[in-house]
Amino acid sequence: MVQRLSLGLGALLLTLLAPATTLAQLNTGRIVGTVTDASKAPVLSAPVVVTDRATNLATTVTTNERGDFVVTPLNPGMYRVSVAVDGFQTALVETVEVQVGQSARVDLELKVGAVTESTVVTTSTPLLDTESGTLGHVVTNTQIVNLPLNGRSFYELARLTPGAVLLPGGGNLLRIRANYISGTAVSGVRGSQTTFMLDGVDVTDHHQGGSLIQTSVDALQEFKVQQSAYSAEFSQAGGALNATTKSGSDQLHGGAFDFMRDDALDARNFFAITKEKLKRQQFGGTLGGPVVHQRTFFFASYEGMREQQGVVFNDTVPSAAMRTGDFSGSSRIIYDPITKQPFPGNVIPGNRLSPQALYFARFLPDPNTSAGTYSFAPVRELNSDQVTVRVDQILNDRSRIFGRYSWHDQRLADPNAYPALGNAPLRTRGQNVVLSMTNTLSNAWLHDVRFSYVPSTVNLEAYLQGTDQYPNAAIRGFEETSRPGVGGSFPDFSWSGYTAMNGSAFDQRPKTQDLKVWEVTDNVTWIAGRHIVKLGGKFRRWVPLFTDSKQYAGQWSFDGSITQNTASPTGTGDAFADFLLEYPRQVTRAFPADTFGGQANYWHAYVQDDFKVSNRLTLNLGLRY
Repeated sequence: MVQRLSLGLGALLLTLLAPATTLAQLNTGRIVGTVTDASKAPVLSAPVVVTDRATNLATTVTTNERGDFVVTPLNPGMYRVSVAVDGFQTALVETVEVQVGQSARVDLELKVGAVTESTVVTTSTPLLDTESGTLGHVVTNTQIVNLPLNGRSFYELARLTPGAVLLPGGGNLLRIRANYISGTAVSGVRGSQTTFMLDGVDVTDHHQGGSLIQTSVDALQEFKVQQSAYSAEFSQAGGALNATTKSGSDQLHGGAFDFMRDDALDARNFFAITKEKLKRQQFGGTLGGPVVHQRTFFFASYEGMREQQGVVFNDTVPSAAMRTGDFSGSSRIIYDPITKQPFPGNVIPGNRLSPQALYFARFLPDPNTSAGTYSFAPVRELNSDQVTVRVDQILNDRSRIFGRYSWHDQRLADPNAYPALGNAPLRTRGQNVVLSMTNTLSNAWLHDVRFSYVPSTVNLEAYLQGTDQYPNAAIRGFEETSRPGVGGSFPDFSWSGYTAMNGSAFDQRPKTQDLKVWEVTDNVTWIAGRHIVKLGGKFRRWVPLFTDSKQYAGQWSFDGSITQNTASPTGTGDAFADFLLEYPRQVTRAFPADTFGGQANYWHAYVQDDFKVSNRLTLNLGLRY
């Protein structure tokens, strides 16, 4: 067992206050404010009713001795706020937006009159957030749904945030792997350190970066790119993409979509002989509504993608004559490594050609361009399906729970740079189970607990897997490094000056990854006068298991040094001639790695105090361990 603890001290933020927003929970928000009369005196014990406009569920709190109130936690969305006190007109704010990870401030002034009379209070969002030093940007549901997205990937919208840059991911980049989006750098911090949060739980791939769950944009309520100086509740350094899923409303709503791209609308790639294929369809739908009126709500989303996209390869290959040992058309002089003299006519005699080399040379195509290269555009086929199901349950006036299940399955047929090697089947699958319960213990105490389980798998096959080429080529020496149950796969060949022909070792395939992550988070919020104190902790268990094949199928390298004129090497020798004569510069083989990995336990504790010193000064104090 491995235990790792990290210590961080949250920043002390001194900020002048105005009606704005302040620090709040990871995946929810709160509404805070002050109720006063016309003389600006606080109104004590005033009932404040906050109503979710989607579900019509109401939450009632009372103001304290300073006229302040706090309503938390609230799911991101639109709310209505009202205050009714005898001797005053009812104050009403029709629409208050609560965003992910924020609090909306609503101050209400009561006017003398009958409670049956209403005063509609209008609020506006200030241009400057003067309550918090947190840097971040909320991407709303309207932006998520309506802005154009290439591939409908929500993380693309991080570009809207100043200081956030989408760079290529690191590690072994494949479109179906989590680290494909690990290049989302925030405020100069490398993308592999960006944390991805979904409904308050961590879905980050902490092996290579990126998100293990990439939810459909139609299932997202909104998300926030958080840059720095955020609450001590966050347990990671660097930037964070904090998203929330939609929940069902009190009315049945649904929709369907189908997006299409086709190569008929595209121009030919300049480096391709023919136009590469592109056919992409993304389709699906959502449905949400009540199961039991004002008690149980559901939301479900499905999105599928079927994509066929041409990939342009321009391979530098030997000519058909060169594959038979005839280098008479080459400007390079081939020397006999035995006699140290040039081969007559620059042609290697047939009886000197290696049968083993000729066996593998047949996998090479003939040049098909005037430049002497081989150009082709095979189809890379990508299919994916993802499902999100969420259920919200109101147990009583003080307790509510929600559960979510996410499933994301991707299959990729990855073409090789050489057509004879075909496609390699690749597959990844990520799942996430989340359970959350929130209890209002009293007007001053709130408790919430969350559980998350994230299992994910990666299965990457090699090219021509299932066939051991060495017995057919009469090559011995790799029997001991064969992988049980695999049956062999194509080896790797590299020639200086030519395009490498890789089948296995370039990515240590076949390889698998089996990752399981358990996470439990427990928080308590205490509202005491001018203080909003939140404290809690998180336990995270990370269990990764990997299998890599290393160079079990062999890695052959040729550099032309064997057929050079050692006295004057310029313009002499050829790597493919070395190959035909069976003189490699280097051959690597290795035993395939057994299943390896481990387990790690991570503990995190924090306390956060938002202390309102006055109407214009708040201290945001945080300690994280």
